[in-house]
This record gives sequence, structure tokens and C-alpha cells, in this order.
Amino acid sequence: MTPKVFISHASEDKSRFVTAFAIKLRENGVDAWLDRWEMLPGDSLVDKIFEEGLKNADAVIIVLSRYSVSKPWVSEELNASMVSRISKGTKVIPVVIDSCEVPEALKSTLWERVEDTANFDEPLKRILAAVFDVREKPVIGQPPEYVQEAVRNVDDLSTIDTLVLKRVAAYDLDRNVHVVSPEEIFSDLDVLGLT
Repeated sequence: MTPKVFISHASEDKSRFVTAFAIKLRENGVDAWLDRWEMLPGDSLVDKIFEEGLKNADAVIIVLSRYSVSKPWVSEELNASMVSRISKGTKVIPVVIDSCEVPEALKSTLWERVEDTANFDEPLKRILAAVFDVREKPVIGQPPEYVQEAVRNVDDLSTIDTLVLKRVAAYDLDRNVHVVSPEEIFSDLDVLGLT
């Protein structure tokens, strides 16, 4: 499914960041809604922005800059996005491209900072992960064998001490030597992941 994402921004940021950013989103499977692409002369601003763009968005990206934080339209789009976040679970993703005051409604939301508006590949990866709700978390592997092996502790010995004693006993029973070299047990315990 292609996620629909509304991009809220100031017109001053369009040529320096927003258009290239929206193109990159579309190249990566995101149906980015940008006013320049969606609206034609004679269209109703309110209908297009609020009824088509914001209403149908799975996520809203708010581009925060020294220009956008003072724009009434961006403020209204932010307000509508926050209501949609509460009522429908719409994701709101702040993207900060300038040093500016973050609006109060977004201060408790993790934002992505873009240091270079001409080169934003790394921030784009994190933004795409947020849009598609993909966590870059490694899978959990198997615990070491000494943890997996069921061990009934001997008296007051720790689990690891009991495991070492068990290996020594098994070694003696297999070889009938009664004298065990520590190096032989150590190499056996290396297999289990014990140092």
C-alpha cells in the first residue's frame, strides 16, 4: 500500500528543500501531496488542502524553518494535523531545516533535523522509516548455549560453576582419566560461549 503524506511548508522553502524532498519521497514509494502538484488556478484552497490533502493523509510532514513557524497557513495545517493525530492516529513528522522555535504542539514529538538541504539522504532514510513504520532494530539472536542448557544447580554453586562441574564430570566419564587438564575444559566451554 502506498502511504499518502501531506507536506506542510512555507513557500520560501519550496525551491531550497521541499520540492526535491517531495520528489525523493515519491521515488521511494510515498504518495507525497505537494500543493504545486495538486492545485490549479481556480481551485479552492480550503477544499484542496483540508478536504483532499490533510483529510486523506496517512502522515503529515511539517517542514519547520525560520519562515514556516510564523506562517498562518502552516499553523492551521499543524492544528488540523494534531486533531487528526488524536482522532485517527495520523502520524505527524516534524522535519527541522533551520534554527527556529519549534511550535509548542510539536515539542513532545521527536523530529528529524536536516543540516544540509541539498544533501539529505540520511535524514530521508529516517523519515521513510517513520512513514512506513519500520524500526531499524537488529533481530534478537539465540542466547549462548550455557544459558539454553537446562542446569540444575549443585548445592550452593552458581549456574556457571555447576555447568563447569558437569563438563568436567562428563569429560572424566568419557575418557576415564580422573585427571582433567583445565585447557581441555576451557576449549569445551568456548563452544558454549563462556570465556
